[in-house]
Amino acid sequence: MADDRPTPRYGELAPEGWVWSPPADSHETETAGTAPDAADAPTPAASPAPYRVLDASISVFLLVTAVMTSSSSVPSLFDLRSTLDMFYADRGLGDYGGGSAVDIAGAIAAIAQLVLLVTTIWLTVRLIGQRRRSWPVPLLMGALAMIVTVACVAVALVADPGLISGLRAS
Repeated sequence: MADDRPTPRYGELAPEGWVWSPPADSHETETAGTAPDAADAPTPAASPAPYRVLDASISVFLLVTAVMTSSSSVPSLFDLRSTLDMFYADRGLGDYGGGSAVDIAGAIAAIAQLVLLVTTIWLTVRLIGQRRRSWPVPLLMGALAMIVTVACVAVALVADPGLISGLRAS
Protein backbone atom coordinates (compact mmCIF):
# COMPACT_ATOMS: atom_id res chain seq x y z
CA MET A 1 0.00 0.00 0.00
CA ALA A 2 1.57 3.28 -1.09
CA ASP A 3 1.40 6.33 1.15
CA ASP A 4 0.48 9.35 -0.98
CA ARG A 5 1.00 11.92 1.77
CA PRO A 6 3.93 14.33 1.25
CA THR A 7 7.19 13.32 2.88
CA PRO A 8 8.47 15.99 5.27
CA ARG A 9 11.79 17.59 4.44
CA TYR A 10 14.70 17.74 6.87
CA GLY A 11 13.91 20.11 9.73
CA GLU A 12 10.22 20.26 8.82
CA LEU A 13 7.53 18.90 11.09
CA ALA A 14 5.71 15.83 9.81
CA PRO A 15 1.99 16.06 9.06
CA GLU A 16 -0.36 14.76 11.73
CA GLY A 17 -0.31 10.97 11.87
CA TRP A 18 2.61 10.52 9.46
CA VAL A 19 4.93 7.65 10.37
CA TRP A 20 8.18 6.78 8.63
CA SER A 21 8.95 3.19 7.93
CA PRO A 22 12.10 1.98 6.20
CA PRO A 23 11.75 0.37 2.79
CA ALA A 24 11.52 -3.43 2.73
CA ASP A 25 14.82 -3.75 0.89
CA SER A 26 17.29 -1.42 -0.76
CA HIS A 27 16.33 -2.71 -4.22
CA GLU A 28 12.89 -1.05 -3.92
CA THR A 29 14.54 2.31 -3.21
CA GLU A 30 16.77 2.04 -6.27
CA THR A 31 13.93 1.03 -8.58
CA ALA A 32 11.77 3.89 -7.38
CA GLY A 33 14.41 6.25 -8.73
CA THR A 34 15.01 8.14 -5.49
CA ALA A 35 18.28 7.98 -3.66
CA PRO A 36 18.15 8.01 0.13
CA ASP A 37 18.86 11.45 1.53
CA ALA A 38 21.92 11.82 3.74
CA ALA A 39 19.80 13.63 6.31
CA ASP A 40 17.44 10.65 6.52
CA ALA A 41 20.25 8.22 7.31
CA PRO A 42 20.43 7.36 10.98
CA THR A 43 23.57 8.68 12.63
CA PRO A 44 25.28 6.66 15.32
CA ALA A 45 24.99 8.15 18.77
CA ALA A 46 28.18 10.07 19.46
CA SER A 47 29.71 9.17 22.76
CA PRO A 48 30.81 12.15 24.85
CA ALA A 49 34.47 13.04 24.78
CA PRO A 50 36.46 11.56 27.65
CA TYR A 51 36.97 13.82 30.63
CA ARG A 52 40.50 15.24 30.67
CA VAL A 53 41.47 15.03 34.34
CA LEU A 54 45.11 16.05 33.88
CA ASP A 55 44.19 18.92 31.58
CA ALA A 56 41.54 20.19 33.98
CA SER A 57 43.94 19.89 36.92
CA ILE A 58 46.65 21.88 35.16
CA SER A 59 44.08 24.49 34.12
CA VAL A 60 42.74 24.88 37.65
CA PHE A 61 46.30 25.16 39.00
CA LEU A 62 47.10 27.89 36.46
CA LEU A 63 43.84 29.71 37.26
CA VAL A 64 44.55 29.66 41.01
CA THR A 65 48.07 30.94 40.30
CA ALA A 66 46.62 33.72 38.13
CA VAL A 67 44.13 34.77 40.80
CA MET A 68 46.83 34.85 43.48
CA THR A 69 49.21 36.81 41.25
CA SER A 70 46.56 39.31 40.23
CA SER A 71 45.35 39.79 43.80
CA SER A 72 48.83 40.94 44.79
CA SER A 73 49.84 42.87 41.66
CA VAL A 74 46.65 44.78 40.82
CA PRO A 75 46.64 46.90 44.03
CA SER A 76 50.29 47.76 43.54
CA LEU A 77 49.64 48.72 39.92
CA PHE A 78 46.89 51.10 40.97
CA ASP A 79 49.48 52.65 43.33
CA LEU A 80 52.40 52.49 40.88
CA ARG A 81 53.60 55.98 41.85
CA SER A 82 54.59 54.90 45.37
CA THR A 83 56.28 51.77 43.98
CA LEU A 84 58.36 53.88 41.60
CA ASP A 85 59.13 56.38 44.37
CA MET A 86 60.52 53.51 46.48
CA PHE A 87 62.48 52.24 43.46
CA TYR A 88 63.96 55.70 42.84
CA ALA A 89 64.80 56.15 46.56
CA ASP A 90 66.52 52.74 46.76
CA ARG A 91 68.65 53.50 43.71
CA GLY A 92 69.38 57.11 44.68
CA LEU A 93 67.82 58.44 41.47
CA GLY A 94 66.07 61.40 43.07
CA ASP A 95 62.35 61.96 42.61
CA TYR A 96 60.12 60.50 39.90
CA GLY A 97 59.42 63.18 37.31
CA GLY A 98 57.03 61.47 34.95
CA GLY A 99 53.93 63.39 36.03
CA SER A 100 50.58 61.68 35.63
CA ALA A 101 51.91 59.08 33.16
CA VAL A 102 52.60 56.70 36.03
CA ASP A 103 49.01 56.87 37.27
CA ILE A 104 47.58 56.30 33.79
CA ALA A 105 50.01 53.47 32.97
CA GLY A 106 49.36 51.76 36.30
CA ALA A 107 45.60 51.99 35.91
CA ILE A 108 45.74 50.63 32.36
CA ALA A 109 47.92 47.71 33.46
CA ALA A 110 45.68 46.90 36.44
CA ILE A 111 42.46 47.07 34.43
CA ALA A 112 43.99 44.99 31.64
CA GLN A 113 45.02 42.34 34.16
CA LEU A 114 41.53 42.20 35.64
CA VAL A 115 39.85 41.97 32.23
CA LEU A 116 42.27 39.26 31.11
CA LEU A 117 41.75 37.35 34.36
CA VAL A 118 37.95 37.36 34.04
CA THR A 119 38.19 36.37 30.36
CA THR A 120 40.64 33.59 31.21
CA ILE A 121 38.40 32.16 33.92
CA TRP A 122 35.35 32.28 31.65
CA LEU A 123 37.09 30.64 28.67
CA THR A 124 38.84 27.98 30.75
CA VAL A 125 35.71 26.94 32.63
CA ARG A 126 33.82 26.80 29.35
CA LEU A 127 36.47 24.61 27.71
CA ILE A 128 36.64 22.30 30.72
CA GLY A 129 32.86 21.93 30.56
CA GLN A 130 33.09 21.05 26.88
CA ARG A 131 35.82 18.51 27.71
CA ARG A 132 38.29 20.22 25.40
CA ARG A 133 41.94 21.09 25.98
CA SER A 134 41.95 24.13 28.25
CA TRP A 135 45.40 24.57 29.82
CA PRO A 136 46.83 26.77 27.03
CA VAL A 137 44.24 29.47 27.73
CA PRO A 138 45.46 30.48 31.22
CA LEU A 139 49.06 30.03 30.15
CA LEU A 140 48.76 32.31 27.11
CA MET A 141 46.58 34.85 28.89
CA GLY A 142 49.09 35.00 31.74
CA ALA A 143 51.87 35.70 29.26
CA LEU A 144 49.73 38.40 27.63
CA ALA A 145 49.00 39.98 31.03
CA MET A 146 52.71 40.01 31.84
CA ILE A 147 53.56 41.65 28.50
CA VAL A 148 50.91 44.35 29.01
CA THR A 149 52.08 45.01 32.58
CA VAL A 150 55.77 45.23 31.65
CA ALA A 151 54.93 47.52 28.72
CA CYS A 152 52.86 49.86 30.91
CA VAL A 153 55.57 50.04 33.60
CA ALA A 154 58.17 50.68 30.89
CA VAL A 155 56.04 53.55 29.54
CA ALA A 156 55.82 55.00 33.06
CA LEU A 157 59.60 54.76 33.49
CA VAL A 158 60.37 56.25 30.07
CA ALA A 159 58.04 59.16 30.82
CA ASP A 160 60.57 60.38 33.40
CA PRO A 161 63.17 62.50 31.61
CA GLY A 162 65.54 62.36 34.58
CA LEU A 163 65.74 58.56 34.66
CA ILE A 164 68.46 58.18 32.01
CA SER A 165 70.56 61.00 33.46
CA GLY A 166 70.15 59.50 36.93
CA LEU A 167 71.22 56.08 35.73
CA ARG A 168 74.27 57.51 33.97
CA ALA A 169 75.33 59.37 37.12
CA SER A 170 75.17 56.18 39.20
